Amino acid sequence: MAPSVPETMRAARLVATVPVPSIDDNEILIKIAAAGFCHTDYQVYQGVYHSPTPSTGCHEPVGTVAAVGKNAAHTFKLGQRVGMLLFKHACGKCDGCRTWKDSAGNPNIRMCEAKQMAGLSHDGGFAEYAVADAEQAAGLPDSISFEQAAPLMCAGSTVWGAIRAAATKAGEPVAVVGIGGLGQLCVQFLKALGHSVVAIDNRPEGRELATSLPDKLRADYVVDIDDKDAVTDIKKWAGLGGVSSVVVCTDRLFANQWALGILRLRGTLVAVGLPSPELDGLLQFDAFQLVFSELTIKGSLVANQGLLVEMLALVAKYGVQSYITTVAFDDMPKLPEMYMKPHLKIRLVMKV
Repeated sequence: MAPSVPETMRAARLVATVPVPSIDDNEILIKIAAAGFCHTDYQVYQGVYHSPTPSTGCHEPVGTVAAVGKNAAHTFKLGQRVGMLLFKHACGKCDGCRTWKDSAGNPNIRMCEAKQMAGLSHDGGFAEYAVADAEQAAGLPDSISFEQAAPLMCAGSTVWGAIRAAATKAGEPVAVVGIGGLGQLCVQFLKALGHSVVAIDNRPEGRELATSLPDKLRADYVVDIDDKDAVTDIKKWAGLGGVSSVVVCTDRLFANQWALGILRLRGTLVAVGLPSPELDGLLQFDAFQLVFSELTIKGSLVANQGLLVEMLALVAKYGVQSYITTVAFDDMPKLPEMYMKPHLKIRLVMKV
């Protein structure tokens, strides 16, 4: 019997150039200066999102405005330094758009069921130019370099949105689980907001990162999640039975489940690490912990323009920084392998 031949195959293809994208009235064209590589980019590479191919990855691009749509010209100008969120074009008609509004009363694009997402369902920023929805972009403060700004478009926006979703009262203790690209920014944001922060990671690189952040933005307490006394020690440090909230920035199932145990009564867990059901398994929690302590578990999906502007102002004011390694445009194919190195403690940023 002849061997079975599949209808499709994987192939490595060299494409020299693609057309520069055009824009509509509500868009801006960004000449890319830097673009970050995120955990979600790796999941796209794995096929988790079933993204269309061929497509251009990346949802952390920043650069300068190269072209402006007619309506976008009211907000942006040629040559302006900008960054963009991954979301594009709220439809205004779906249940999400009609039900959930932003602070200005417009549809909250995070809830739109028909939105495009750069780097996932639509072309992103690993290119010389990218298209941004003008309503999901923001000008960059002069004090923030392109290399530092790129991780803020997803990693920073994601944890800023999570912090706002947690709605922790001023001064109360907060835990951050997973000190990598997201966690290092989350610790700094919380410190800038006046919270006491415990940073939790099983990797020496993550714990070292938590203590080497800029002065006054470092974690107050650092714990190895694998330490047998970790839960007891955190509760003693926090007082009142545990931390008020915890932001989980890792996709490790154990870490997400474990984090419930360090919360005080009526505490809140915000999960942003995104374990893949197909590759990692389903995320499960202890119902007895959840019910008898009246805990809250929330998801938080990146941010919107208002939150992005708010976050950028805080970064500029307090000097929040990411530890980054820049990668040349021609070395982009190396990014997935670099990202999965077990001792990585920096953010990878492509520089154009």
